[in-house]
This record gives sequence, structure tokens and C-alpha cells, in this order.
Amino acid sequence: MAQTFDIEQILALIEKNPNISDLHLSWGESISYRLNGEIIREEKAGKLSNESMEIILRQLFQGNPQRFDKFLGDKEADFAYISKNWVPYRINAFFKTGRIGVVMRKINAMAKKLEELMFSDIADSVKKNILAAKKGLYLVTGPTGCGKSTSLVAMLEYLNETKNSNLITIEDPIEFIFQPQKCIVSQREIGHDTRSFANALRSAMREDPNIIFVGEIRDRETAESVLSLAETGHLVFSTLHTNSASNTVNRLISFFPPEIQSSIAERLAESLIGIQSQFLVKTKDGASRVGIFEVMINTTSVKNNIKKREIDQIDSIIDTSSLIGMITLKKYTQRLIDKWIIDPSEVEGLFVNTSQPV
Repeated sequence: MAQTFDIEQILALIEKNPNISDLHLSWGESISYRLNGEIIREEKAGKLSNESMEIILRQLFQGNPQRFDKFLGDKEADFAYISKNWVPYRINAFFKTGRIGVVMRKINAMAKKLEELMFSDIADSVKKNILAAKKGLYLVTGPTGCGKSTSLVAMLEYLNETKNSNLITIEDPIEFIFQPQKCIVSQREIGHDTRSFANALRSAMREDPNIIFVGEIRDRETAESVLSLAETGHLVFSTLHTNSASNTVNRLISFFPPEIQSSIAERLAESLIGIQSQFLVKTKDGASRVGIFEVMINTTSVKNNIKKREIDQIDSIIDTSSLIGMITLKKYTQRLIDKWIIDPSEVEGLFVNTSQPV
């Protein structure tokens, strides 16, 4: 596989298995990929040389020498690539100990339905309480590789199919390409269509949007822009690398200096629609992975606790609000265990850093 130094041949092999999520290519290493969450090494294919990595990266840059030279100067690059089989990838190229490394995340070419990702009653709750809203902020959170992008694509495609709206996405890089249906769709990539999230968000205010997806909240400026967009009548979606609703609220407020955090809590309480946190774990048969979800809806009780900065009370509100469509990570996990979809051993220690141990 590695001896041909042809990225398309490598991709053709991993595209045969839908459960492979990431491809890892590094100098001095075997070609590796992540299968159902575990790294698998193709030892028989031999190790990649630095020359091999340069050839592969030039192929990924589609023979554009300026992009390769820029990578050499910047020492890293985030970009997208579509294979000849029309499978999209999100790519990070970087240097390690002076040699080239590449990680490629395989993106679903087709949007999944929410009902394929989560229990149908929870999917219905998200549609009714979140996607039916005309304005506000919905955050999808979790660690890297937990399926946040897949969930968001499912939601945005549902809106694309059902709402006559203007949908703008701001991404780094663009992952899934939406085909306009009921929505007008404008997808903007950082570094290609705009210089930064901040620039794109300022511009978005003048582009007559209804729905805005911001790839990730990384800093105070982006957090401020996302809040402002939600406050001014837009339906806004974004992500954070947090692991529960309460942690997410605390993290978003912490982007701001202490002297204004109370006012930020007030604004967040008024503009937030809800928070979805998620993890991926292996199914009982080991053949695939399944999501574990927490869904918080910003009810009056949640809103009041955010305003009072009594964030630790949010977990108990979620726990006692199942009748209106909320669910905790613990309860969702137990449903998967009860239905023999996952083994209890798969979630041991998973929620150590959340307030919902299983």
C-alpha cells in the first residue's frame, strides 16, 4: 500500500470499511487508521519515508506548489480533500521532529438522520425544542472524534430540508457540502473564503442570515460574536470541547474577564436554546460505535440557575426533566445497556471528568 506512494490507492482501501474514521500517515511509521475507536497499524505495508510523505502531501494539495510552500512556512495546515470516490476528508498536516505527518478524518458523504444517531424520542425532542426555534444558540459539545460534526450535519440538513431560510456556515475547513434545498446555503472556509472566524461573523450580520453554523468557539471574540448573533434574532449552532451542559456553561462564561461574567451569564441565559453533549463508544458486538447523549433544554429553571451562576444545579434539572425531552448521559447510557447495545465495561471511567459518573 505505501510502496506506491499514491494517496488515492490508500484511500480506496480504507473507504471500503465504513467503520474507519481516521487515517494516520507519518514518517517512520506504518500506515495506520482508527477502526471503531482503536488505532490499527498496517505493519506489512512497511514504513513511510519522508520522501513518501512529501509525495503524498503534494498529492493532497493537488499539485499546487504554492500551497505546499505555504505549509513549509507555516509548519501546519488544515484543509479539505475529496477523493476520486467522492468521499470528503478533513485534513491536518504538520511537522513532528522535523518530519511530515498527516491525519485525515473521513466525513460522511451523505447526511444521516437524527433518528439514526440517537433514540427516536430524543431526536424528536431536538426537532421540537431546538430545530423548531427561530432564534437562539444551540451548542454541541464533546471530545475530539465524538461525532459532533455528524450530529450537526444531521441537524443542519434537517433545517435545509424543512425551512425556507438562509443558512450560512463558517468552518475551518468545510467538511460536509450541503446542497441547497429549501434553504439558500453559503459555506465559507477560513483561509479560503475569509481570513478569520471574527471577520466572517462580522460579515454574516450583513448577509441576511437566518441560520448560522460556527465551526468552533475558540476564543472570547468568537464567543461574543456568537452570543450577539443569537441575541439579534438568528438561530446559531456551534461546538465546544466540553463534556456536559454545566461544564459548557462555565466554559463559555470563562472566556470573558471576571468583571463582566455576571452580565455574560445573563445574556447566555436569555439567548441559549440548549446544549447537547456526546461521546462515542463501541457497540456490544464490536462492529461499530454508538453515541451517548446528554440533552439540556433551556427551561425557566435552567435559565434562572445560569443567571444566578448556580451552574451545578443544572445536572439535577436535566435529571428530573425527562418528560419534556431532556436526558442525562447516565440515563442515556443505561438505556443502551438495557437494550444490549453496549456492554457496561465500555463506559467504565468514561465520565470521570463530568458530574454524572456511571
